[in-house]
Amino acid sequence: MENPLISLIILNWNGKECIDECLESILKTEYNNIEIIVVDNGSTDDSLERIKKHSRITLLSLKENLGYAAGNNIGFKHARGKFIATINNDVVVDPGWLKQPLELFQGDSSIGIIACRQMKYDIRDTIDCLYAYPGKALLFEPMGSGKKYSHKELYTQPGYVIAAGGAGAIYRKEVLDSLEGFDETYYSYHEESDLCMRAFLNGWKCAYAPDAIVYHKGSFSFNRIKNTLVFYHERNRIWFIYKFFPWRFIFKNALGLFIMELRIIRILFFKRKVVRAYFSARYHGFRGLKRLRGTRKTFIHLFMQKQRSYEAIMKNKKLVLFDF
Repeated sequence: MENPLISLIILNWNGKECIDECLESILKTEYNNIEIIVVDNGSTDDSLERIKKHSRITLLSLKENLGYAAGNNIGFKHARGKFIATINNDVVVDPGWLKQPLELFQGDSSIGIIACRQMKYDIRDTIDCLYAYPGKALLFEPMGSGKKYSHKELYTQPGYVIAAGGAGAIYRKEVLDSLEGFDETYYSYHEESDLCMRAFLNGWKCAYAPDAIVYHKGSFSFNRIKNTLVFYHERNRIWFIYKFFPWRFIFKNALGLFIMELRIIRILFFKRKVVRAYFSARYHGFRGLKRLRGTRKTFIHLFMQKQRSYEAIMKNKKLVLFDF
């Protein structure tokens, strides 16, 4: 298919301050064969009325906030496109952002995920997240975050990576169907890393498309809820590490984990002063490990087969560079 349908899913929660600009930019997308689906997570502001003004948009209105993972999964079930993009409501897209991802998808059937070039909304020559790579603390870290975009090969050259940033990623529908979308137990934060990791372990490739430019304002929703970002980020970090990595690999990277823990304690205890959220996240995180024992065995087996490739990405950030 030369012009396949692409579904664009925007998750909204009380986004009256950003949803208009997001939708207006999407409606200016140069690729025409798209469907636009807004999943509203129980908004109580007037963002619903703003969304309803756009006749081209399908609105799925939920009664309560089900979180990022479950909200997007509902959108996936309604999407008809061969490819599906997830877009935060605080994102503005460049008109030509879908051209290169479509070329990559159509040129390689093993590519299941595209990482868009996410730039900061307010400082547009500064990187928000180009793609994600495995860090020494066993989390996926955003490439180039906070740095000026330059002609570095890791910035400008398309290539295979391990994961996309969550604010603007594009998936082959076949991948989402086979992996059953996001893991809803995460609620929010690290669910996109979890999905990309499962895709990687199951043989799918993720490609970085530097010409697919989107501008991200950053954690627009959860920044308004005290301690929410800290709790989900830290709880889900424990689940992600336990779910995918064998103990031997965890011990091998113990220094990176220890340094990360000290850094988190310094920030959360002394700068943000959210000590309670830190301990609550660890309590619920470790308590929730029991339910992961069965799936952990499956993923550990798959990881052992892919460990060399995983470690190559840890070292080089990208596996393969390619030209058009």
